[in-house]
Amino acid sequence: MAATAGAATIPLLTPYKMGQFNLSHRIVLPPLTRNRSYNNVPQPHAILYYSQRATNGGLLIAEATGVSDTAQGYPDTPGIWTKKQVEAWKPIVDAVHENGGIFFCQIWHVGGVSTFGMT
Repeated sequence: MAATAGAATIPLLTPYKMGQFNLSHRIVLPPLTRNRSYNNVPQPHAILYYSQRATNGGLLIAEATGVSDTAQGYPDTPGIWTKKQVEAWKPIVDAVHENGGIFFCQIWHVGGVSTFGMT
């Protein structure tokens, strides 16, 4: 649909300044628990998943990312407490940034409902 003079502005599609971040629109990818990070390590397929959803100036929030091995509430969710996990996130974040996206990590600890120690 071509923009015309006098056309109504759609607020959802207007830019927004969020602190130091300049968003090009107000549509945000919310955190979605995907249960595809085997052994709590983000997998290479997440590069494609997140980069396909990144837009220039768009905000993406990563799926719930555990802060320790005792933080887990669901199996196969990503973590960020080991060097291996941090290194696995780097190409994912780089791919989002290459598409102009802004990427937040949703850090997570489920508290008393943790599955730590359960088999």
